[in-house]
Amino acid sequence: MFERNLVVNGVTVKLRPYSEKRLAMLVDINKEIQEFIDKNPDLSVGDITDKRAGWYKRKADILWEAPYELKEDFFSHEDFESSLLKDSEDFFLKHSVYL
Repeated sequence: MFERNLVVNGVTVKLRPYSEKRLAMLVDINKEIQEFIDKNPDLSVGDITDKRAGWYKRKADILWEAPYELKEDFFSHEDFESSLLKDSEDFFLKHSVYL
């Protein structure tokens, strides 16, 4: 079995494999984010720290298998390595087009 692990803020997580169900869940979150942005064009990323952490957590719960539940404060911490979550999502989406 092929596994891909990464370390995020000192916690080793395993990337979950692609599935249509996970894709649908990510699409729903991304739609929710886009709707929020469309309704609140004057807010900056810094203005939505609490909401952003919730979205990060929901995406991580789909994409990562962690040794324990990662609470929302993990994602709201100023040292959260959000680029690793973005890389995980990109990797997942890249593998969604396999026939």
